[in-house]
Amino acid sequence: MDILGILTKSGAELYPEDLDFFETELATGGPYDAAYQSECRARIQQIRNWQRPAPAKSVEKDLKKVMEMDAGLLSSLPEDQRLLRTIAGMREEPTYKTMFKQSIRDADFVDADFVEKHFSFFEEWELNAILSVKELGEPFLEKYFGALDHDKIARYQHFSETFFMKHYAQMDVEIVLRYGKNEWRKKENRSKQLDVFLRLKGVKI
Repeated sequence: MDILGILTKSGAELYPEDLDFFETELATGGPYDAAYQSECRARIQQIRNWQRPAPAKSVEKDLKKVMEMDAGLLSSLPEDQRLLRTIAGMREEPTYKTMFKQSIRDADFVDADFVEKHFSFFEEWELNAILSVKELGEPFLEKYFGALDHDKIARYQHFSETFFMKHYAQMDVEIVLRYGKNEWRKKENRSKQLDVFLRLKGVKI
């Protein structure tokens, strides 16, 4: 995995969890020499400085501001429409990304059906943020695979061995097998079919 390349090209779109993941990967040593590791860690620290989270009071203040903008209208809407209206209002706020993830995480009704119904409403970053905080299920992942961040799927979503083998070429096998959420990422929990598949691919994780 070219960690430095990802940090350089996509640093602004990475989540704190992604940075934690890269730091863990660097700590294992792997194929990375000392100079590469040092440069990656410096880049990670630089990105963390950009992403330094706003104080909770700032997030609460911004969210309260959004909610008060159209209090009368919001109170008359169904909860799904109320959430969409709130998201549209928060996009211009300084703590937008933190507010968005918090709002999605707290909304029990946000599931695959909800996201699919309103797919065109969400921006690319928002869709991938949803992947990191909500389980969307394999049918959804399959249908929208081409539009979603494959590393986010690998790291945060549950899916079958069959799904993994089908999309093997588009997914980072190291993320799936070292850091993913599927029980079969551990060798002792894999099917014989997946074991054979990985051996043929030269995977030794």
